[in-house]
Amino acid sequence: MTESEFGQWVIKVGYVLLAARGAILCVFLVRFGGVPHNRILRPLFWYALIALLIAIFESSFIGLVNTFPDFFVPYLTRFEIDDTFFISPFYYLNEFWFLGIFFSRIVQGNTGRIIKVVSVCLFVLEIGNTVFVEGYKDAQKMGSFCLALYLIIVSILFFKQHFINKVGNSLSTDALNLIVWGFFCINTFSILILFFSDRLYNDLPSLFYQISMGRMAIEIFGLLLIAYGVRLFKAS
Repeated sequence: MTESEFGQWVIKVGYVLLAARGAILCVFLVRFGGVPHNRILRPLFWYALIALLIAIFESSFIGLVNTFPDFFVPYLTRFEIDDTFFISPFYYLNEFWFLGIFFSRIVQGNTGRIIKVVSVCLFVLEIGNTVFVEGYKDAQKMGSFCLALYLIIVSILFFKQHFINKVGNSLSTDALNLIVWGFFCINTFSILILFFSDRLYNDLPSLFYQISMGRMAIEIFGLLLIAYGVRLFKAS
C-alpha cells in the first residue's frame, strides 16, 4: 500500500473516530435528555460536546481547504500553517479543564481537591505553552505528553481508590470503571508512541500511518467504552 493510500485510510478511520465522539453525546441526549443533572457526569457532557465540535471543525477545515485551495492556501502560508496541529491545543484545554473537574469529583477526599487545582494549573500552563513555547504550527510534544501522563495518573488514582472501596464491583457493570478505563486506554497507547512519531514519519512513513490507524482504533474503542459507561451510569 502506498503512502497516499495509507493517508486515505487514516482519513476514513478519522471519520469513524468522529462518529465515536458523537456516540458519547448521543448517549447523553438519549439517556439524560441533554445536560445531566448529576454533578459527576455534567463536566463529562461538556467535555464530549466541545470535543465533538472541535473534531467537526477540524474535519470541515480539511474538507474546505481541499475543496477551495486557491482561497485558503495564501492565508495558511501567511500564518505558516501546513497541518491541523493548530487545533490540538483546543483539545488539550478542553480535557485539562472538564476532565480535571470530572476526575476531581470521582476521586474522593484531598486527592480530588488536589486534582482540581492541578487541572487549573495545567490549563494555564497549556495556554502559555501555546503562546510562548511550542506554539501552534507543529505538534506539541510537551502539551500532548503532559495531558496523556496526567490522565493516566488520575485514572490510576481512581482505580486505586475505587478498587479498594468497591472490590466486589464487576468491570462489566460498573459505569465509572468503564468510563475511566476508556480514558486510560486512549492515553496509555498515545504516550507510548508520542516520542517516536517524528522519526517514524520521516524514516518509515508507511509504518507511521499503520501505527496512527492503530492509535485511532484504540481511541475509538476507548470512546465507545466511555459512551457505554455513560449509558450504564445510575445516579445514587
